[in-house]
Amino acid sequence: MMAAEQKILLALLIAALCATLALYILKAKKQVAYKGDERWEMVQVRANNAANAVNLVLLALLIALPFVADGESTLTLNRVGTFGVLYIGLRNLIELGATVYWDRQL
Repeated sequence: MMAAEQKILLALLIAALCATLALYILKAKKQVAYKGDERWEMVQVRANNAANAVNLVLLALLIALPFVADGESTLTLNRVGTFGVLYIGLRNLIELGATVYWDRQL
């Protein structure tokens, strides 16, 4: 039986995969539908800016983490890789949401 932490990480990894796939599928469909016009380029730029802003927040949290975490927790290479994939998935989820938002607004 899997531990609760493993189940949570597995669910988050699956969500990250779904967000990444949805982002790339949406971008491909919209690129074909809009034929790469200026409006679509503006939507992509604004969505990318939103995702980059989240990058700054996550980086600040990552820098502050050692100050609030207990000194006895260790990070394995496997765990670091898992967190890296989750980070990319979260960024793609933010970009997906921003793309849908700006596509409706502009």
